[in-house]
Amino acid sequence: MNIEITASGKPFVHNHSAHCESGVTSALFRDQGLDISEALVFGIGSGIFFGHLFFVKMVGLPITTFRSQPGAVFRKAGKRLGVKFVTKRFRNPQKGMAELRQLLKQGQIVGLTTNIYWLSYFPNRFRFQFNGHNLIALREIEGGFRVSDPVLEHPVDCLAEDLERARFSHGPLEPHGLMYYPSFVPQNPDIKKACIKGMKDTCNMMLRTHIPIFGVRGIRFLAKRIKNSPQKLGFHEACRHLGNIVRMQEEIGTGGAGFRFMYAAFLQEAGELFQSDELKQLSQEMTAIGDIWREFAVVSARIIKQRGKTEDTFDKVYDILMECAAREEALFRKLNEVVRKLKV
Repeated sequence: MNIEITASGKPFVHNHSAHCESGVTSALFRDQGLDISEALVFGIGSGIFFGHLFFVKMVGLPITTFRSQPGAVFRKAGKRLGVKFVTKRFRNPQKGMAELRQLLKQGQIVGLTTNIYWLSYFPNRFRFQFNGHNLIALREIEGGFRVSDPVLEHPVDCLAEDLERARFSHGPLEPHGLMYYPSFVPQNPDIKKACIKGMKDTCNMMLRTHIPIFGVRGIRFLAKRIKNSPQKLGFHEACRHLGNIVRMQEEIGTGGAGFRFMYAAFLQEAGELFQSDELKQLSQEMTAIGDIWREFAVVSARIIKQRGKTEDTFDKVYDILMECAAREEALFRKLNEVVRKLKV
Protein backbone atom coordinates (compact mmCIF):
# COMPACT_ATOMS: atom_id res chain seq x y z
CA MET A 1 0.00 0.00 0.00
CA ASN A 2 1.30 3.45 -1.00
CA ILE A 3 -0.19 6.83 -0.12
CA GLU A 4 -0.08 9.73 -2.58
CA ILE A 5 -1.32 13.28 -2.12
CA THR A 6 -3.66 14.63 -4.81
CA ALA A 7 -3.94 18.26 -5.92
CA SER A 8 -6.67 18.82 -3.31
CA GLY A 9 -4.32 17.71 -0.55
CA LYS A 10 -6.38 14.56 0.03
CA PRO A 11 -4.43 11.31 0.48
CA PHE A 12 -4.96 8.59 -2.11
CA VAL A 13 -4.16 4.96 -1.33
CA HIS A 14 -2.54 3.05 -4.20
CA ASN A 15 -3.07 -0.72 -4.18
CA HIS A 16 -1.68 -3.30 -6.57
CA SER A 17 -4.62 -4.98 -8.35
CA ALA A 18 -5.27 -8.15 -10.34
CA HIS A 19 -6.86 -6.31 -13.27
CA CYS A 20 -6.66 -2.71 -14.40
CA GLU A 21 -10.32 -1.68 -14.80
CA SER A 22 -11.67 -3.43 -11.71
CA GLY A 23 -8.67 -2.12 -9.75
CA VAL A 24 -9.25 1.44 -10.96
CA THR A 25 -12.99 1.22 -10.24
CA SER A 26 -12.42 -0.12 -6.72
CA ALA A 27 -9.85 2.63 -6.06
CA LEU A 28 -12.14 5.41 -7.33
CA PHE A 29 -15.01 4.19 -5.14
CA ARG A 30 -12.71 3.74 -2.16
CA ASP A 31 -11.41 7.29 -2.60
CA GLN A 32 -15.03 8.46 -2.19
CA GLY A 33 -15.49 6.50 1.02
CA LEU A 34 -16.90 3.18 -0.26
CA ASP A 35 -14.49 0.43 0.76
CA ILE A 36 -15.26 -2.35 -1.71
CA SER A 37 -12.97 -5.13 -2.91
CA GLU A 38 -11.78 -5.51 -6.47
CA ALA A 39 -13.40 -8.96 -6.65
CA LEU A 40 -16.83 -7.56 -5.72
CA VAL A 41 -16.45 -4.77 -8.27
CA PHE A 42 -15.52 -7.32 -10.95
CA GLY A 43 -18.52 -9.53 -10.21
CA ILE A 44 -21.05 -6.74 -9.74
CA GLY A 45 -19.78 -5.16 -12.96
CA SER A 46 -20.17 -8.46 -14.91
CA GLY A 47 -16.51 -8.43 -15.89
CA ILE A 48 -16.23 -12.06 -16.98
CA PHE A 49 -17.16 -12.89 -20.58
CA PHE A 50 -15.87 -14.60 -23.73
CA GLY A 51 -15.82 -13.66 -27.37
CA HIS A 52 -13.82 -14.62 -30.46
CA LEU A 53 -13.98 -11.68 -32.86
CA PHE A 54 -12.47 -13.35 -35.91
CA PHE A 55 -13.42 -10.36 -38.11
CA VAL A 56 -11.63 -7.77 -35.89
CA LYS A 57 -7.86 -7.86 -36.29
CA MET A 58 -5.04 -6.65 -34.08
CA VAL A 59 -1.55 -6.87 -35.61
CA GLY A 60 -3.23 -8.88 -38.36
CA LEU A 61 -4.68 -11.54 -36.06
CA PRO A 62 -8.23 -12.06 -34.71
CA ILE A 63 -9.12 -10.74 -31.25
CA THR A 64 -10.18 -13.15 -28.51
CA THR A 65 -11.62 -11.49 -25.43
CA PHE A 66 -12.16 -13.03 -22.01
CA ARG A 67 -13.85 -10.00 -20.47
CA SER A 68 -16.65 -7.53 -21.13
CA GLN A 69 -15.89 -4.48 -23.26
CA PRO A 70 -13.60 -1.80 -21.77
CA GLY A 71 -15.54 0.60 -19.55
CA ALA A 72 -18.38 -1.85 -18.83
CA VAL A 73 -17.14 -2.89 -15.37
CA PHE A 74 -17.01 0.73 -14.15
CA ARG A 75 -20.34 1.63 -15.73
CA LYS A 76 -22.29 -1.45 -14.62
CA ALA A 77 -20.80 -1.60 -11.13
CA GLY A 78 -21.51 2.11 -10.67
CA LYS A 79 -25.15 1.86 -11.75
CA ARG A 80 -25.83 -1.23 -9.61
CA LEU A 81 -24.28 0.39 -6.52
CA GLY A 82 -26.15 3.67 -6.97
CA VAL A 83 -23.03 5.64 -7.95
CA LYS A 84 -23.44 8.79 -10.03
CA PHE A 85 -20.56 9.16 -12.45
CA VAL A 86 -19.22 11.11 -15.39
CA THR A 87 -17.78 9.57 -18.57
CA LYS A 88 -16.43 11.60 -21.49
CA ARG A 89 -14.79 10.94 -24.84
CA PHE A 90 -13.15 13.54 -27.10
CA ARG A 91 -12.56 14.02 -30.79
CA ASN A 92 -9.85 16.59 -30.14
CA PRO A 93 -6.81 15.40 -28.13
CA GLN A 94 -5.90 18.92 -27.01
CA LYS A 95 -9.39 19.46 -25.60
CA GLY A 96 -9.26 16.09 -23.86
CA MET A 97 -5.91 16.89 -22.23
CA ALA A 98 -7.06 20.39 -21.24
CA GLU A 99 -10.15 19.02 -19.51
CA LEU A 100 -8.05 16.44 -17.67
CA ARG A 101 -5.73 19.17 -16.39
CA GLN A 102 -8.69 21.28 -15.27
CA LEU A 103 -10.24 18.41 -13.32
CA LEU A 104 -6.94 17.58 -11.62
CA LYS A 105 -6.49 21.21 -10.59
CA GLN A 106 -9.91 21.01 -8.96
CA GLY A 107 -8.70 18.02 -6.94
CA GLN A 108 -10.66 15.40 -8.89
CA ILE A 109 -8.74 12.20 -9.59
CA VAL A 110 -9.70 10.70 -12.97
CA GLY A 111 -9.86 7.21 -14.47
CA LEU A 112 -8.43 6.97 -17.99
CA THR A 113 -8.52 4.32 -20.72
CA THR A 114 -5.26 4.12 -22.67
CA ASN A 115 -3.11 2.10 -25.06
CA ILE A 116 -0.40 0.45 -22.97
CA TYR A 117 2.09 0.57 -25.87
CA TRP A 118 2.62 4.33 -25.47
CA LEU A 119 3.12 4.29 -21.68
CA SER A 120 6.91 4.52 -21.54
CA TYR A 121 7.08 3.87 -17.79
CA PHE A 122 6.57 0.20 -18.74
CA PRO A 123 9.73 -1.64 -19.90
CA ASN A 124 9.73 -2.26 -23.65
CA ARG A 125 9.18 -6.01 -23.22
CA PHE A 126 5.82 -5.33 -21.52
CA ARG A 127 4.49 -2.86 -24.09
CA PHE A 128 2.10 -4.01 -26.80
CA GLN A 129 -0.80 -2.59 -28.80
CA PHE A 130 -3.86 -2.78 -26.55
CA ASN A 131 -6.44 0.01 -26.31
CA GLY A 132 -8.03 -1.14 -23.06
CA HIS A 133 -5.56 -0.37 -20.27
CA ASN A 134 -6.94 1.66 -17.36
CA LEU A 135 -5.17 3.90 -14.86
CA ILE A 136 -5.88 6.86 -12.57
CA ALA A 137 -4.44 10.35 -13.08
CA LEU A 138 -3.73 11.78 -9.61
CA ARG A 139 -2.20 15.20 -10.28
CA GLU A 140 -0.25 17.16 -12.85
CA ILE A 141 3.51 17.49 -12.38
CA GLU A 142 6.19 19.29 -14.35
CA GLY A 143 6.20 17.83 -17.87
CA GLY A 144 3.57 15.21 -17.14
CA PHE A 145 1.31 13.52 -14.63
CA ARG A 146 1.51 11.41 -11.50
CA VAL A 147 -0.55 8.29 -12.15
CA SER A 148 -1.74 5.27 -10.22
CA ASP A 149 -1.45 2.27 -12.52
CA PRO A 150 -3.09 -0.67 -10.69
CA VAL A 151 -0.84 -3.32 -12.26
CA LEU A 152 2.26 -1.67 -10.72
CA GLU A 153 3.44 -1.72 -7.13
CA HIS A 154 3.87 2.06 -6.83
CA PRO A 155 2.48 5.24 -8.44
CA VAL A 156 4.65 6.50 -11.31
CA ASP A 157 5.24 9.60 -13.39
CA CYS A 158 4.01 9.69 -17.00
CA LEU A 159 5.16 12.19 -19.62
CA ALA A 160 2.37 14.42 -20.95
CA GLU A 161 3.05 13.47 -24.58
CA ASP A 162 3.01 9.76 -23.69
CA LEU A 163 -0.32 10.03 -21.92
CA GLU A 164 -1.84 11.97 -24.80
CA ARG A 165 -0.71 9.37 -27.36
CA ALA A 166 -1.96 6.56 -25.11
CA ARG A 167 -5.39 8.17 -24.62
CA PHE A 168 -5.88 8.93 -28.31
CA SER A 169 -4.31 5.86 -29.88
CA HIS A 170 -5.86 4.42 -33.04
CA GLY A 171 -6.82 0.84 -33.84
CA PRO A 172 -9.41 -1.64 -32.49
CA LEU A 173 -11.41 -0.31 -29.51
CA GLU A 174 -10.01 3.23 -29.81
CA PRO A 175 -10.38 4.95 -26.40
CA HIS A 176 -11.00 8.43 -27.88
CA GLY A 177 -9.58 9.95 -24.71
CA LEU A 178 -12.10 8.17 -22.46
CA MET A 179 -12.07 9.61 -18.95
CA TYR A 180 -14.38 8.70 -16.07
CA TYR A 181 -14.89 9.44 -12.40
CA PRO A 182 -17.64 9.19 -9.75
CA SER A 183 -19.43 12.40 -8.81
CA PHE A 184 -21.38 10.75 -5.95
CA VAL A 185 -20.80 7.43 -4.18
CA PRO A 186 -23.34 6.19 -1.58
CA GLN A 187 -21.72 5.10 1.67
CA ASN A 188 -24.12 2.22 2.33
CA PRO A 189 -25.23 0.77 -1.02
CA ASP A 190 -27.23 -2.45 -1.24
CA ILE A 191 -24.31 -4.78 -2.00
CA LYS A 192 -26.48 -7.91 -2.04
CA LYS A 193 -28.89 -6.47 -4.60
CA ALA A 194 -25.95 -5.32 -6.74
CA CYS A 195 -24.39 -8.80 -6.60
CA ILE A 196 -27.63 -10.44 -7.73
CA LYS A 197 -27.95 -8.06 -10.68
CA GLY A 198 -24.33 -8.70 -11.65
CA MET A 199 -24.69 -12.48 -11.48
CA LYS A 200 -27.93 -12.51 -13.49
CA ASP A 201 -26.36 -10.33 -16.18
CA THR A 202 -23.27 -12.55 -16.36
CA CYS A 203 -25.39 -15.70 -16.72
CA ASN A 204 -27.33 -14.06 -19.54
CA MET A 205 -24.17 -12.97 -21.37
CA MET A 206 -22.53 -16.39 -21.10
CA LEU A 207 -25.60 -18.55 -21.80
CA ARG A 208 -28.19 -16.63 -23.76
CA THR A 209 -26.37 -14.68 -26.42
CA HIS A 210 -27.81 -15.29 -29.88
CA ILE A 211 -24.48 -14.66 -31.61
CA PRO A 212 -22.35 -17.84 -31.78
CA ILE A 213 -19.02 -16.09 -31.25
CA PHE A 214 -19.91 -14.96 -27.71
CA GLY A 215 -20.35 -16.68 -24.36
CA VAL A 216 -20.18 -20.45 -23.99
CA ARG A 217 -21.10 -20.84 -27.67
CA GLY A 218 -18.12 -18.66 -28.51
CA ILE A 219 -15.73 -21.02 -26.69
CA ARG A 220 -17.03 -23.93 -28.78
CA PHE A 221 -16.82 -21.80 -31.91
CA LEU A 222 -13.16 -21.05 -31.19
CA ALA A 223 -12.41 -24.71 -30.39
CA LYS A 224 -13.67 -25.80 -33.84
CA ARG A 225 -11.69 -23.07 -35.60
CA ILE A 226 -8.51 -24.13 -33.82
CA LYS A 227 -9.06 -27.80 -34.65
CA ASN A 228 -9.46 -27.04 -38.35
CA SER A 229 -6.78 -24.35 -38.55
CA PRO A 230 -3.78 -26.52 -39.60
CA GLN A 231 -5.72 -27.75 -42.67
CA LYS A 232 -7.09 -24.30 -43.53
CA LEU A 233 -4.10 -22.09 -42.70
CA GLY A 234 -1.11 -24.42 -42.74
CA PHE A 235 0.74 -25.53 -39.60
CA HIS A 236 2.96 -22.45 -39.22
CA GLU A 237 0.10 -19.94 -39.59
CA ALA A 238 -2.13 -22.04 -37.33
CA CYS A 239 0.57 -21.83 -34.66
CA ARG A 240 0.74 -18.05 -35.09
CA HIS A 241 -3.02 -17.75 -34.55
CA LEU A 242 -2.91 -20.11 -31.56
CA GLY A 243 -0.04 -18.14 -30.03
CA ASN A 244 -2.03 -14.93 -30.28
CA ILE A 245 -4.96 -16.52 -28.42
CA VAL A 246 -2.63 -17.61 -25.63
CA ARG A 247 -1.09 -14.14 -25.52
CA MET A 248 -4.50 -12.53 -25.18
CA GLN A 249 -5.35 -15.03 -22.44
CA GLU A 250 -2.18 -14.73 -20.39
CA GLU A 251 -0.77 -11.26 -21.10
CA ILE A 252 -3.37 -8.82 -22.39
CA GLY A 253 -5.67 -7.54 -19.67
CA THR A 254 -5.69 -10.29 -17.06
CA GLY A 255 -6.76 -13.00 -19.46
CA GLY A 256 -8.93 -16.07 -19.53
CA ALA A 257 -7.63 -18.00 -16.55
CA GLY A 258 -6.99 -14.85 -14.52
CA PHE A 259 -10.54 -13.62 -15.01
CA ARG A 260 -11.87 -17.04 -13.99
CA PHE A 261 -9.87 -16.86 -10.76
CA MET A 262 -11.14 -13.32 -10.14
CA TYR A 263 -14.73 -14.44 -10.64
CA ALA A 264 -14.07 -17.33 -8.26
CA ALA A 265 -12.95 -14.77 -5.66
CA PHE A 266 -16.18 -12.83 -6.27
CA LEU A 267 -18.30 -15.95 -5.81
CA GLN A 268 -16.43 -16.70 -2.58
CA GLU A 269 -17.14 -13.20 -1.22
CA ALA A 270 -20.74 -13.39 -2.39
CA GLY A 271 -21.06 -16.77 -0.69
CA GLU A 272 -19.96 -15.25 2.59
CA LEU A 273 -22.22 -12.23 2.10
CA PHE A 274 -25.30 -14.40 1.47
CA GLN A 275 -24.12 -17.25 3.73
CA SER A 276 -24.54 -19.55 0.74
CA ASP A 277 -22.62 -22.81 0.58
CA GLU A 278 -23.77 -23.21 -3.03
CA LEU A 279 -22.00 -20.02 -4.10
CA LYS A 280 -18.86 -21.13 -2.27
CA GLN A 281 -18.96 -24.48 -4.10
CA LEU A 282 -19.35 -22.65 -7.41
CA SER A 283 -16.31 -20.57 -6.46
CA GLN A 284 -14.28 -23.78 -6.15
CA GLU A 285 -15.57 -25.01 -9.51
CA MET A 286 -14.65 -21.72 -11.19
CA THR A 287 -11.14 -22.02 -9.78
CA ALA A 288 -10.91 -25.51 -11.30
CA ILE A 289 -12.11 -24.12 -14.65
CA GLY A 290 -9.37 -21.50 -14.46
CA ASP A 291 -6.86 -24.32 -14.07
CA ILE A 292 -8.19 -25.92 -17.28
CA TRP A 293 -7.73 -22.63 -19.15
CA ARG A 294 -4.14 -22.61 -17.90
CA GLU A 295 -3.72 -26.15 -19.21
CA PHE A 296 -4.95 -24.93 -22.59
CA ALA A 297 -2.21 -22.28 -22.57
CA VAL A 298 0.51 -24.78 -21.61
CA VAL A 299 -0.47 -27.36 -24.23
CA SER A 300 -0.73 -24.66 -26.89
CA ALA A 301 2.73 -23.36 -25.99
CA ARG A 302 4.22 -26.85 -26.38
CA ILE A 303 2.71 -27.20 -29.85
CA ILE A 304 4.03 -23.79 -30.92
CA LYS A 305 7.54 -24.17 -29.48
CA GLN A 306 8.14 -27.76 -30.58
CA ARG A 307 6.57 -27.31 -34.03
CA GLY A 308 4.72 -30.61 -33.98
CA LYS A 309 7.48 -32.58 -32.25
CA THR A 310 5.29 -33.26 -29.23
CA GLU A 311 2.44 -35.51 -28.22
CA ASP A 312 0.24 -32.45 -27.89
CA THR A 313 -1.89 -31.73 -30.94
CA PHE A 314 -4.49 -29.27 -32.16
CA ASP A 315 -7.07 -31.99 -31.48
CA LYS A 316 -6.01 -32.00 -27.82
CA VAL A 317 -6.39 -28.22 -27.66
CA TYR A 318 -9.88 -28.65 -29.10
CA ASP A 319 -10.77 -31.20 -26.40
CA ILE A 320 -9.55 -28.91 -23.62
CA LEU A 321 -11.57 -25.96 -24.90
CA MET A 322 -14.68 -28.09 -25.27
CA GLU A 323 -14.25 -29.16 -21.65
CA CYS A 324 -13.95 -25.49 -20.64
CA ALA A 325 -17.17 -24.74 -22.52
CA ALA A 326 -19.06 -27.66 -20.96
CA ARG A 327 -17.99 -26.84 -17.42
CA GLU A 328 -18.63 -23.11 -17.79
CA GLU A 329 -22.08 -23.81 -19.21
CA ALA A 330 -22.88 -26.11 -16.27
CA LEU A 331 -21.54 -23.56 -13.78
CA PHE A 332 -23.51 -20.61 -15.10
CA ARG A 333 -26.70 -22.68 -15.35
CA LYS A 334 -26.24 -23.68 -11.72
CA LEU A 335 -25.45 -20.10 -10.75
CA ASN A 336 -28.63 -18.96 -12.48
CA GLU A 337 -30.61 -21.40 -10.33
CA VAL A 338 -28.84 -20.34 -7.12
CA VAL A 339 -29.40 -16.64 -7.78
CA ARG A 340 -33.16 -17.17 -8.00
CA LYS A 341 -33.16 -18.46 -4.42
CA LEU A 342 -31.04 -15.68 -2.92
CA LYS A 343 -32.74 -13.17 -0.66
CA VAL A 344 -31.73 -9.52 -0.37
